[in-house]
Amino acid sequence: MTFSELKIARILFLTVLCGFARNTFAQNISVNDSYAQEIARVRQVLGKDSSGISFSLRPMYLSKDSLLNRLAGSRNLAGDISIFSSGIEFRILPVNLLSEYNVSQPYGYDNGELFPNRGLQELFSAGFYFRLGFLKIQARPELVYAQNKSFATFADVQGGNNNSQLMQSYFSIINGIDAPERFGDGSLSKLYPGQSKITFNFGKIEVGASTENIWWGPGVKNAIMMSNSAPGFLHWTFNSSAPVKTFVGTFEWQLIGGYLKQSGYLPTDTSKFIFGRNLFVPKPTVTRYLSAYTINWHPKWLKSLFIGFSEYSYMNIDSTYHHFGLIKKIIPVIAGSSNQANTVSKTSNGDGKDFALAINMRQVFVQDKAEIYFEWARNDHWANLNDLVQEPEHSSAYTLGGRKLYDLADERFLQVKAELTHLQSSPTYLLRAEPIWYVHLEPPQDGYTNEGRYLGAGIGPGSNSLMIDLSYLSGQDSFGIQTERLVHNNDLYYAAFSGTNIFYQHWVDVANTFYVNLKRGPFLISSELTPVYTLNYEYKKGTSFNLHARVALSYYFN
Repeated sequence: MTFSELKIARILFLTVLCGFARNTFAQNISVNDSYAQEIARVRQVLGKDSSGISFSLRPMYLSKDSLLNRLAGSRNLAGDISIFSSGIEFRILPVNLLSEYNVSQPYGYDNGELFPNRGLQELFSAGFYFRLGFLKIQARPELVYAQNKSFATFADVQGGNNNSQLMQSYFSIINGIDAPERFGDGSLSKLYPGQSKITFNFGKIEVGASTENIWWGPGVKNAIMMSNSAPGFLHWTFNSSAPVKTFVGTFEWQLIGGYLKQSGYLPTDTSKFIFGRNLFVPKPTVTRYLSAYTINWHPKWLKSLFIGFSEYSYMNIDSTYHHFGLIKKIIPVIAGSSNQANTVSKTSNGDGKDFALAINMRQVFVQDKAEIYFEWARNDHWANLNDLVQEPEHSSAYTLGGRKLYDLADERFLQVKAELTHLQSSPTYLLRAEPIWYVHLEPPQDGYTNEGRYLGAGIGPGSNSLMIDLSYLSGQDSFGIQTERLVHNNDLYYAAFSGTNIFYQHWVDVANTFYVNLKRGPFLISSELTPVYTLNYEYKKGTSFNLHARVALSYYFN
């Protein structure tokens, strides 16, 4: 074992030792359960939750909060049954049925297993939770049906365009990412393992295998490093299941390694292009291995402040990967990467990896019933400290957000939330090559995706989002309106139209979502209606309208 491998093993061993504790945290709240997550976060902002979780590592594990436990699963149906002096826990998880409809074109993200879809789409999930001693099993598969009606893609809108600059810019994106606009030309049905896992738990330490969706970062609408905008992927996990106390404060962490799948669909119908048919480069059939970690620290001296750091690295499982040593195969994100990890040019001899890192911070102001947070990420190495000091914005992205609750009366509140996410490249691309977020023109050319959908922020490469949300909270019910301005892939736009003086064809969606959540006994009804006004769809001058509707019904066995 080399010195670096010995050092890594020592760190992991000490982490395990410091994490053993008497209390065991059982179920968790899925990343896809936005209703329960929102209630938990509001309760922390109001000072009603003592778990001390950062909300930058999700799924979030439950403390002894009775309300949140009722939203996670049924009472223990095993009663006092035990085997070999170990108690048994068996709970029925909530049953969820979601239906949505898009009139003109796909809309929405943070959709987990759902497809970009026009027409009707439905998702059904149910399952159980079982614990015996150290062993925990959660089975919660998800069944998806998508009507997948035809809609205008880039090839339909711009196929007859003979603008070579536009075509070259477009293909420079899709040749480095597996993210088709439409998944085939027929209806889709698929059963996913969903929010399932098998783990062993020792105090506040959890080790095992999972297909759960993961969210890293304090954002509500977008997470740059890891979100639920793609189906969950099979991964091993070594993580905390509750904040672990140390002499400098509490820590939460997760270290994973998993396998990313291709979509199996071509990104566009290249036969529709007059110009650029030979610009498309088919990708090899290959699986990618993702290695990533996040750690979040709550300093004991600073009340309600959380500081986090995340990093990911992924590569094709090819002949180069099989020549790596054991540590570099299992946790290459810790083994390190080179300055060639995110190379842009095909002649630059990259090292076959793509990587990114991020820092985040979240501050809760309980007395003011408010929170603020940010996430800053970078998708390229800095050459040295001098480079970082001069151009810290190079290949960077960020999210800024916060919320404020205004007390009305009788546990009723007016809530204001806002969040800004910016993935567009910085002006440094004018002087040096700059990678586009989630795109990689050298292997691994499928980019940062799983089954054709973005693992990071759902707005996608080069895009920007501004969200403002105003809502009324009354107990477990909520009503509100959320407005979002989404600019699609400005990196593509500026590359395609630079030097043309055409500054008025950005693809922009302005969406107003009217939503309601009503909890009545064991039932939860959530619905939303979103008129979407679009400027310059697929970068072609003009306006269009779309309508998105969603209804979700959940039943809790409690």
